[in-house]
Amino acid sequence: MSHLSAKYLAPRLGALVALTPFSVDTYLPAMPAISSQMEATLNQVSITVPLFLIGFALGQLIGGPLSDRFGRKPIAIIGLSIFFVASVLMTFAEHIDQFYWIRAMQALGGGFATVVASAMVRDLFSGKESARVFSMIALVMLIAPLIAPGIGSLILHFSHWHSIFLFLAFYAALLFFLVKITLPETVTVEHKLQKRQQALSQLLSNYKSVLTHKRAIGFLLAQGFASSILFIYISESPFIYMELFKVRPESFPFYFGLVVLGVIFFNRVNIGLLKHYEPRQIVLGIILAQAFFSFVLIGYEWLFTPNVFVVLLLMFFVIGLLGAITPNILASYMDFFPHISGTANALIGSSIFAFGGVMGVVMSEVHDGTLQRVSSFTLLMSLISLFSLLLLAKVRQPINIPD
Repeated sequence: MSHLSAKYLAPRLGALVALTPFSVDTYLPAMPAISSQMEATLNQVSITVPLFLIGFALGQLIGGPLSDRFGRKPIAIIGLSIFFVASVLMTFAEHIDQFYWIRAMQALGGGFATVVASAMVRDLFSGKESARVFSMIALVMLIAPLIAPGIGSLILHFSHWHSIFLFLAFYAALLFFLVKITLPETVTVEHKLQKRQQALSQLLSNYKSVLTHKRAIGFLLAQGFASSILFIYISESPFIYMELFKVRPESFPFYFGLVVLGVIFFNRVNIGLLKHYEPRQIVLGIILAQAFFSFVLIGYEWLFTPNVFVVLLLMFFVIGLLGAITPNILASYMDFFPHISGTANALIGSSIFAFGGVMGVVMSEVHDGTLQRVSSFTLLMSLISLFSLLLLAKVRQPINIPD
């Protein structure tokens, strides 16, 4: 246990990680306005969500190992600076192609900034304690997707969509000073010097250590496919609510936020469960429950004419259970790599957003104007995640934490 309090670190790291949902969710209500001004379809504008996720994954993949070598804080500060500049540039975008390129730049900076959060937790905590800290961070960061669409709608009410990206620039500036002034550097000077002396071959060797660890890859794949469900929902939510169920843009945050409340609810349930069970034990039961509710969702949509409130109720469970899945998988996975936590976190962090980005593109390509497409992919992702835990991660076996 670190001398630094988890209650001190969690809100600050949660605010840093919240940069991601703010970046994705704040502009969702503005998509119709953006598509109208740029003379693009809503589907073309929706592609910016998976594009951001892929760029974010690349930023994490690069930023994680760099944070092992040069420290957590410098990499976060560089990332926030890039994110700030890109957010300002977004306000000058006039064509959808420009929007794509600047959005990718913004994502790269965001990946640099947030990859350090999980690595800092692993620098200081392990086992059940790290799972509790991850849960506390998740609870803080989950406030962002709950309020982000509402902030976007409020900004649209008084201004235009460009102001949403000025808000993101302002948030990045606040985080810059928060990281610089209030967060500690958790990588020791000796560790940084050791990492800087290592050749590129050692860096590649670190990645190889993670990628060849069968059980760790099982957890990584399980998280990637489970998280894809959330990103499918985020990418498709403008279509589901505003196009399919004819929800007005100003009411969109209410519907979107109800599902996010499910994530917060199960996150709190998870903190209680950790007092009695290991993270790997909890995540198996939760994934099974998610697969069950995904099956119920697809059955309901095939048998009945979908009602928005029934869909919301089922999504509350399907998406909400991620509040207990993610912290337990992260804690289990990171316990395998105490000495290369930055590299390990970069891989799982980038894989989460890469999986989500790829699935977002796939969903866009197979867009057919129905809800069954969304529910079918949701069930598939949940089942693959379950089999990854059972067959590769061997989740029922104890995890031996290296010295």
